[in-house]
Formats: sequence, structure tokens, C-alpha cells
Amino acid sequence: MVVESPQPVTFDRVVLQEDITRGQRVESFAVDVWDGTAWKTVVQAGTIGYKRIEHLSAPVTTSKVRLRVLGARANPHVAKLGLYKAS
Repeated sequence: MVVESPQPVTFDRVVLQEDITRGQRVESFAVDVWDGTAWKTVVQAGTIGYKRIEHLSAPVTTSKVRLRVLGARANPHVAKLGLYKAS
């Protein structure tokens, strides 16, 4: 899944949620940002479940974010991908 914004956004938190009414399916995932020439992985982790909040080590500014499901028990149903700046 690729999400594009017309303007660059700055964020340091990534919030992911699955539709767990269908069961927890994602076993591992990665979140990438486009740096203008290539994709750069900013998060790689395990399950998502009801809600997973990932804190980045430094704020990132980009206009494209990609979610890659690396492993899943069944067809994944991601309900939310949120980008936030807390610091």
C-alpha cells in the first residue's frame, strides 16, 4: 500500500491498526518513505493487532509512505495507517 500526499508531511510516529474482527493476521511489516530517489525503511516490526504505535528515532519529511506486509497468516486487513508528529 502506498499513500501519497500533495504536500510533504513531517512525522515521528506511525500508527497502524488491523480490522481484528477478522482476526489478527499481520505477522511482520515494514514502513518505507520515499526520499526523492529511493524507498528508505523507517520501521520494521512484528504484529500490528488492534493498534501499534511506532516511535521513529528522528522526524521524517516525505510525500510518499509505503506499508509492506512481510508476513501474514491470511489476507491482511489494515484498518488504519496514521502519521503523527509528537515532538
